[in-house]
Amino acid sequence: MNPFRRPTLALVLMAASVLMVSTACKREDPQIRELTQKAAEADKANQQLNQAGAEQQKKLAQAGVNDIKPNAETLQLTDDQKKALEERIKNEKNSSYQALLQEVLDKDKDIKDLNSKLAKLKADLPKPDVAKPNDSHYGMALRFLKKKGVPEGEAKKLVSRVAIMEKLAPGFEVYHFYANGTYGTWVAQGHAKITPNDLMRQEREKVEGERDEAVAQNEKLQEEVTDLESQKQKITEEIAGLQTERANLIEERTKLQADNTAQLAKLNSLHYVVGTRDALKADGVIEIPVFAKDRAGKNWRDEVFTQSLDLRTAKTITIKAADLGLKKIGKVNVVPGSYLKDEHYKLTIGADKQTATVELITVSRFKNDKVVFAVTD
Repeated sequence: MNPFRRPTLALVLMAASVLMVSTACKREDPQIRELTQKAAEADKANQQLNQAGAEQQKKLAQAGVNDIKPNAETLQLTDDQKKALEERIKNEKNSSYQALLQEVLDKDKDIKDLNSKLAKLKADLPKPDVAKPNDSHYGMALRFLKKKGVPEGEAKKLVSRVAIMEKLAPGFEVYHFYANGTYGTWVAQGHAKITPNDLMRQEREKVEGERDEAVAQNEKLQEEVTDLESQKQKITEEIAGLQTERANLIEERTKLQADNTAQLAKLNSLHYVVGTRDALKADGVIEIPVFAKDRAGKNWRDEVFTQSLDLRTAKTITIKAADLGLKKIGKVNVVPGSYLKDEHYKLTIGADKQTATVELITVSRFKNDKVVFAVTD
């Protein structure tokens, strides 16, 4: 046999059984067979949905309607968009454009029906893995089985019994089914721009083109070159995958460190707001009862407390009359009133009444708490 026919034959055989669990698996477990059939139906409905959406966009463009964009996720028109199209149909004098716009509305009903069908099918299916760059069908299958507690050796045997795609496009949805010691899988188009069958056809055509070129030059030599190029590509992909993984780990570690630092600062800080008593009352941050201490108001919220004092390094707050638009500082009320002057904090108003200093005495009590300093002149 011509050695260059082997890859092509392998792809043809794969196409014949593409994306299905093996015949043996289907005989062994009806549950997996049913799930696989539903996954196939969902994939078909999704592809029909994409096709319907593309046709709808084409009709809109032909009708010169560029201001209506269907929902990017469902491809459906909103109620307002449908009403706008219906108005255009009524007012449009050109019968050709009327027909195009009516086709858009008719197509939207088909899209709605397909969305309902797809949602119903997916409701009965497990959540699929979404393929990312450098993902392999084989690797995703092994990871799934390992999470199910299947030993690595047994997992490899189960995966070897099903048809596995050699290449995945980013966005492919990979369904995994495991029941009664049997594994099955199905690859759907998902959000990828190409269907699994089209991707496999491209790969097959690529191999056939390489075969023809190799035969024209030198069969044996080209076979060696193709083999070396294939090895190089795999090594390059592995290196790229490791580099991506390393970069992701470094980024994740940096983010965790930053989050930890921010959390520690928050837990060890006093969060406060300084304002005039009247303004704070008007904003609903505090309430001023007649015969009681000032207390928290209806708008006492986290976002109000924009200032903070890191209690690990400081315990003093300085309030300036000029910052509040006051000529002088006459009094500073501390809310909540459970904080007691000279027990929990010390308040000193300068002789010129231009500044007030709050010195925290019981520092630990103020950690990760919210306090209002209400100033009157």
